[in-house]
Amino acid sequence: MKGKILFVAGAAVGYVLGARAGRGAYVKIKSQAESLWENPSVQKTVHQAEDFVKENAPVVGKKLQGAAGDAASKAKSVASKASDKADDVADSAKSAASDGARSDSEGAAKLPGVNVGE
Repeated sequence: MKGKILFVAGAAVGYVLGARAGRGAYVKIKSQAESLWENPSVQKTVHQAEDFVKENAPVVGKKLQGAAGDAASKAKSVASKASDKADDVADSAKSAASDGARSDSEGAAKLPGVNVGE
């Protein structure tokens, strides 16, 4: 990530300097960048990075696959628990509403001058 940021920053600086100074400065910056890229020590580092990635990509892939499987399993478990909790809350609400309706009708029948069901 750091390399990408540096690359973009370098490209932006190169563009700005090239636009301000004209084509000559742009060509100079481009040739310096190319000579740096072709530097043997830079290429050695690039090849070391390529080799490292080639060697470790399968290991990283397996670890990512395992982590993805674990995450999926955990997400399924959490979703199941949330569903069960939602069902419990819905049942409680239904029961409370039913109990409330019964007590309302009983309470209304006890009020003077109120006849429920007639």
